[in-house]
Amino acid sequence: MTRGRLWLWLWLPWAAFAALAAGWIVYWHVLAGEAEKRLATWVSEQSARGAHASYARAVRHGFPVLLRLELQDFSYAPERGGWRAQTARVDLHVQMLNPAHIKLEARAPIEVARAGGATTTLTADALIGSWRTERGALAVAGIEADNLSLDDPAQEGRLLARKLVANIRPDPRAVGAYQLALDAEGLTLPRPVRSFETFGLEVAALRAAIVVEQGASLLASASQDPLGPWREAGGQLRFDALMLNWGPLETTGRGAGGLDGERRLVGEIELPIDHPARVLSALANGPNVDRDARRALALLATGYALSGDDIKLDLEARDGALRLEGLTLRTLPPVY
Repeated sequence: MTRGRLWLWLWLPWAAFAALAAGWIVYWHVLAGEAEKRLATWVSEQSARGAHASYARAVRHGFPVLLRLELQDFSYAPERGGWRAQTARVDLHVQMLNPAHIKLEARAPIEVARAGGATTTLTADALIGSWRTERGALAVAGIEADNLSLDDPAQEGRLLARKLVANIRPDPRAVGAYQLALDAEGLTLPRPVRSFETFGLEVAALRAAIVVEQGASLLASASQDPLGPWREAGGQLRFDALMLNWGPLETTGRGAGGLDGERRLVGEIELPIDHPARVLSALANGPNVDRDARRALALLATGYALSGDDIKLDLEARDGALRLEGLTLRTLPPVY
């Protein structure tokens, strides 16, 4: 081999590496510029629709392996949602090889202001939302949080979750419907739930597979009636599976529910119970159960304690009342 050919073979790999490196640098900056352009376009589109989205500054990070835009002083309010969220910083992560897949990571507390001046502060050790599209349509979106806290200064207590994972995707079985999967562990409720006070504040686990029927109509919400268009379109939640481990209650049930004309909960959930006596006894000892219901629940608890049988409890919300096996537990006010 001649000296010239030897030098060629020695330098060829380095030349190829330099070309690839230069190409990657160009690709990174082009992709970052495209991400910033798409972000600015999204902000303009939101304003055109009557919503509000803004940020003070976008700072690029992650070169050369990752692409992350640090959005400072970010805020968002939907067109007719009646709420506004703002935070000092949120990071937008763009997948280098799949720009249609983006992630949002909260890097500061999020303040959510609602109509009437009420506010809720969201904090977490990690709070990440993701969004992936295919052919311009939603393929899947999700949120994951570690040690999540929701605090309303005007209300007693905080809602805590050691781990929360939720994912939503279009339901291929029905146009306009969505599949929602929810998995929450280590929940602490901010205050006792009326009629279920004796169950306590600690919810060990909550898992649900839910179909949101007519979910697309939720995008047409109105500030004074956010769920009105969804209800008028026949929207409801179908619980294909609902697993709940809360105090004396350990069950996996199913059912469906929505809102009535006065925006009160309506629907029914069937809950198979292996040890119904302790559940019925806890309900009977609640502070807000009337005397007749307390007596009936206590008798049922005694009967199942003696027989050892299991049971399927029907929890029904209808005509402004919450009923268990036909026994009224409480009245139901409008959701909003």
